[in-house]
Amino acid sequence: MVYDNARRFCGRSVRELVKLLERRAFIVDTHDIADGPVALEDYAGLVVGSPVFGLGFRGVGPTHALTRYISDLPSLEGRSVAIFCVYALRPGDTLERMRRMLDAKGAELVIEQAFWVAAPKRDAHVIPTECMVRMR
Repeated sequence: MVYDNARRFCGRSVRELVKLLERRAFIVDTHDIADGPVALEDYAGLVVGSPVFGLGFRGVGPTHALTRYISDLPSLEGRSVAIFCVYALRPGDTLERMRRMLDAKGAELVIEQAFWVAAPKRDAHVIPTECMVRMR
């Protein structure tokens, strides 16, 4: 799982996602993109998350840091990817932008989910459930 934890938005949802993925027998490594690049060759699937700041109008996300991180990734051809964003007011078209960026890398989108920063556990089961069905 790679995510931008700017303003600690994603960290709240990441904790819950990791717990639920591990309950479904996934081995999960987490990586804040602020810590630099990570080798992805050994991973069958990837979960990518971005915070969404502001009002959520006119796009907003993903963050510039996550955009750079994804653009620097090697090809994700044949790799399953789930995406999420954590928003304060509205997610805007953050997930659509993330989907297009990862599609350009050849990734196969499994699921996308928006989380409200004030309720990081709400619908947290959706990503792990879809990963269980579509990443195995």
